[in-house]
Amino acid sequence: MRKSRDLGESVPEKLEVEVELSKQLIGAYGEKAVEAQLLRQGWVTANINTSIKNAAEFDIYARKNQRRVNLRVKTCGQAESGFTFGFRPGAKIQTSGFGKDDFTILVRMGVTRQGDDYYVVPTAIVRKVLIAHRAHYLGQRKRDGTERVDTGDIRLRFRESRGNDPGSGIDRKWKR
Repeated sequence: MRKSRDLGESVPEKLEVEVELSKQLIGAYGEKAVEAQLLRQGWVTANINTSIKNAAEFDIYARKNQRRVNLRVKTCGQAESGFTFGFRPGAKIQTSGFGKDDFTILVRMGVTRQGDDYYVVPTAIVRKVLIAHRAHYLGQRKRDGTERVDTGDIRLRFRESRGNDPGSGIDRKWKR
C-alpha cells in the first residue's frame, strides 16, 4: 500500500481487479480517455454527451488555436473483438456532410490505461467502411443457405477474416 497524494488515503499499489463493465461505463471511459489525451496535448474540450446524452451528432468538440474538430467516440472493452455500430435496420448510412475536421476515434480498452489503443479515422471513411461491410455481410448466405437479415448492428472487427470483408482487419488498417 502507498499513500495517495490526491486523496490522502492508502491505496493498493496495483488496481488490477477484473470487473465486468456495462456498455455505458465502457462508452463513458472512452470519452474521458479521449478528452484526457486531448487536454494533455493542449486542446480545449467540451463533452457534448455530458449535458444531454446522445443529443448531438458528435460526442466531443475540441479546439486548439484556430483548429476546431468534432469527435465521435466509439469504445470497446478489452475482451471485445471489435466495435459495434447501431443503425436502424435498412437505414441509409450517411457518408456526406462530414467536414475535414470530423473524426471518429475508436478506443480499444487495455487491461490498464497504458494498454489502450486509439484509432483516429475521418468519420466519412468509417461510414464508407460500414456501408461496404454491411453490403458484404448481407450478400453472404448463412451456413444453412438462408439470407442474412439486417439487424442494424454493424461490427468492425480487429482480426482479418476470409472473403475480403471490408469490416475486418481494422487493427492492421487503422492502427498508428
